[in-house]
Amino acid sequence: MKKNFVAVRSAYYKHQKITKQVKYNNKIAEKKSNGTTNTVVKTEIRDRSYKSALAEFEHVLRTDKTNSVNVFSQYSNQNVTVSPKHSESPLDAYYKCLDRYKKVTGKKCRSDMNTLFEHVVVLSESHCLNLEKKLGNKRAKQAIVKCLKDYANTYAEKYGFTNLGFSLHYADEGHFDENNKFIRNVHAHVMFFNYDFKNKKSNLRNLFKKGIDPATGKTHELNENFCDMQNIAAKAFKSLKFRRGVSKLITMDKYLPKNKYLLKQLKMKREQYKNLVEDVDDKKDQFLNYFKKWLTAIFNKSKADIYANLTAEMVMDINDTEIKQSISQAISNTENEFERANGERLTDENSITGIMKNNNKKGVRR
Repeated sequence: MKKNFVAVRSAYYKHQKITKQVKYNNKIAEKKSNGTTNTVVKTEIRDRSYKSALAEFEHVLRTDKTNSVNVFSQYSNQNVTVSPKHSESPLDAYYKCLDRYKKVTGKKCRSDMNTLFEHVVVLSESHCLNLEKKLGNKRAKQAIVKCLKDYANTYAEKYGFTNLGFSLHYADEGHFDENNKFIRNVHAHVMFFNYDFKNKKSNLRNLFKKGIDPATGKTHELNENFCDMQNIAAKAFKSLKFRRGVSKLITMDKYLPKNKYLLKQLKMKREQYKNLVEDVDDKKDQFLNYFKKWLTAIFNKSKADIYANLTAEMVMDINDTEIKQSISQAISNTENEFERANGERLTDENSITGIMKNNNKKGVRR
């Protein structure tokens, strides 16, 4: 994907989390006793859970403690929330729409109605950094907010939804890369109520109709209604030189839900850990090799300074203080036992402990 991309993904929610029994029809090939095969439909009833709009608002507005591993609340003060007129927040606007819906239709929203339609507008972090260098953090953020307002208003007007506002998560979500650098996930949650009060109808259901391609007479491979989200976003952010994300039909990329994303990250960490263990094993073998050659040299009263220096360097390279102290103590004990058994002291150049002490005095860091 381009480094200055803007892309949109969407989700929809019912007011409260519910579980419904849903009928599933499965076509299977069934072989008969006479050897022939025909297709039959097997029907089964399964429970299906639907997400809660209220739970999503808690995440979006940070109104409750989040358990998300990629949210760093110390940076949440950099987020920006924009609400419609006469509303304190997108959640306040949402409740006002629920009340208005009841007045207009004469009844409450059904428990199985998808009341909240959410668009997550994802922005290239590298391009956001470029904007910050050019405009400064505050002005860059203000410019992005202006584009988000344009996107929300344009989409609501074109497709018949009620704009509830949005929350720009500017700096408090992301992950650490292999170099322990924090990579922001710059995105905004743009919220819509699924009802057109002007025309008195809900329009979300209509968006799922892909339509027929007049050139082929077949159903469109991609849903043009959802593709248009990307077009509207690209137009809204054009002034900041963001570009439309590439279609998944071309890239074959699909958005990974959070659990799959975290599994991917965990797999990467496991690979890093595996490489680290292999590296430690290699260094352990190397250390033992140097240490054995040093021992052989001092017992044969040969020149041992080369292996003493190599062993000392490896010990000083250890970052873990406890492990370093433990190995240093073991080496010191070995040298003391050798000196007692042989009735003579090791020279400074042949003593691993002596070399480490001299390097510490000189301020040599490994």
